[in-house]
Amino acid sequence: MNKIKQLVIASAVAFLVVIGIGGTAHAARTDMLDVSDYNNNGQSLTTQQFANLRNNYGIKAVTVKISEGQTWNASTAKANIADASQAGLYTNGYHFARYNSVVTAQAEARHAVQQAQVDGLGIGSVIVTDAESSAQSGVSKETNDQANQAFAQVVQQAGYRCDIYTMGSWVNTKMTVASGSGWIAYYPYHVTTDRYTDNHAWQFSSTMTFTGLSGRYDVSQLYDNYYTANTDKNAVISNAQTTHVATQNAAKSNKIAVDGIPGYHTYLKLQQLYGMRYQDGKISKPSATVRVIQKHLGVKQDGYFGPVTYRAMQRKLGTPVDGKVSRPSLMWKQIQRDINSGVKPF
Repeated sequence: MNKIKQLVIASAVAFLVVIGIGGTAHAARTDMLDVSDYNNNGQSLTTQQFANLRNNYGIKAVTVKISEGQTWNASTAKANIADASQAGLYTNGYHFARYNSVVTAQAEARHAVQQAQVDGLGIGSVIVTDAESSAQSGVSKETNDQANQAFAQVVQQAGYRCDIYTMGSWVNTKMTVASGSGWIAYYPYHVTTDRYTDNHAWQFSSTMTFTGLSGRYDVSQLYDNYYTANTDKNAVISNAQTTHVATQNAAKSNKIAVDGIPGYHTYLKLQQLYGMRYQDGKISKPSATVRVIQKHLGVKQDGYFGPVTYRAMQRKLGTPVDGKVSRPSLMWKQIQRDINSGVKPF
């Protein structure tokens, strides 16, 4: 994400491009693309361009830069999120971190959440803290860990998921990146061995080129389904063959996971159960789906999940009532059970 990195690997550019596109040797997959105002000559990508990336390069998820520090926001984020979603790609957002304390991390997280909502990033998407700046390099590992945790707490309280992006040399040296989490940037000369397989994703190049797009792009290989809304990353639309397989597999079972963590499938099933006009598996802000739930609960129909709505949901479902939602959540587990039984939860 930090364009300075391109200078470090300039000598490897040609080789990486050949490996990434040609596929003549074992190479990392282009599962996920991240985009910002720096890409495509400062213009957002169109729905057709995202569809071409999906069909021709196997891109399954897009992570869009939405904000930086406490005030800056990306001018292309809203359009990129909308167009990537329209092309059938899973969308997430990232925030370039300038914080170096708990207080500044909380302030930046609030800004990131607010901007994500303005840009239309669906609830349940990932908001990544891009922690690689001089602000983090100048403080201790303990301070970075505390700040990253504070950022994540604010993001999660808003209904989003969170992750850490950083460079490989900083993993567990400048900050803790636990196994089963993290998006790690490391650009080897030879992309012939999978790296950082214990993490969610490995960003293996910042110099990928694509037909029909201007400039170079950051691309990553995914190791699990975190960035694809808990949907099998290999079943996400990428070409005709994959789409056919995904459709056949989906017909075998209509059940969703009862894990207490709402995501694409849970939201989509709710939208289907309540006959929503738009069934996209996302909860926008405000949300027509939430309004329908609020109508059934007899609370203010503002389209936002919040303490009052959560309390009403918890009372209706018979789960502990505190107006809060943990991850995993007993409330959402019960909702998922009702969905699997074909019953409207409210």
